[in-house]
Amino acid sequence: MRKKMIPMTAALLLAAVCSDIDLGPVWVEHALPGDPAQGLWDIAASPSGEVWVVGRGGEAWHCDGESWEEKSSGFNDYELTGVAPDEDGGCWAVGADSDELGRIIRYDPDDGWSEEDMPETPSFLADVEREPGGRVFAVGSGGEVWRWEPSRGDWERIFGNAALLWRAVSAGADRSLVVGGDDDGKGIYAWIVNGEVKDLQSCGCGRLEDVKLLDSGDAWLLAVDGVVLYLSDGELTTVAETGCSLFGLDAVDDGTCFAGGVGGLLYRVEAGGYEQVESGTTENIHEIALLSLTEGWAAAETLLLEYR
Repeated sequence: MRKKMIPMTAALLLAAVCSDIDLGPVWVEHALPGDPAQGLWDIAASPSGEVWVVGRGGEAWHCDGESWEEKSSGFNDYELTGVAPDEDGGCWAVGADSDELGRIIRYDPDDGWSEEDMPETPSFLADVEREPGGRVFAVGSGGEVWRWEPSRGDWERIFGNAALLWRAVSAGADRSLVVGGDDDGKGIYAWIVNGEVKDLQSCGCGRLEDVKLLDSGDAWLLAVDGVVLYLSDGELTTVAETGCSLFGLDAVDDGTCFAGGVGGLLYRVEAGGYEQVESGTTENIHEIALLSLTEGWAAAETLLLEYR
């Protein structure tokens, strides 16, 4: 077959035009410094753009907005499953020890890592969140919700129910939202208002795995069976039914969220529908932390994904 040759000037023009095409942000692998990650579980970003990621063996990394630095806690038998940035460059992290007892540790930029004194030993803790005013909530198995008051500097268990398992908590401007499941595997959620758990409700999907409470007071919710829901003015609406196991979700507004899960599956979800996007990995995606609609991070099992 005779090949048709493109004149050099036309080829150069085509290359120049193609190089100017903006394909938008994409997800790509990002190497962490130091030793390879044993297993990443959670990633969270502060409003200022600082990011923390934690995982197995007490491992942790911090990004100041420019570069990543290893900040392993030294609690090598702890499985850290939740992290929340503090306003001073530090963070709160929760999880469990080798006996599956709940643990809360804190990183101070001046003093490093330390373990929090608790009035009693918590059950396995899954997530932690800091409200804008400084109040901190830790949630987990046994339906336990723990509250840290900045004015007193101590922890108090404010809720517990052996039939419930909380998986995630998200803070808004004036209240927080906690999600999980009951002993029948059904999704549940509750508001935390003025530091107290109120209005426990059930939904018709599987266990809720993650939540993002927006400044507007609306919220995105994610069920482990791949259902994405939107909560607004007390009404819960199903937005997407992917049919896949999903674990982590994040959003920056009411129009779009990203949800990730098993085998590197990643979805962009909007009010009008959803689409699968290329994640660049086949590892399970455990959590997502968006900085904006065009930049963010995701924690897979042993690596980070950057959205840019």
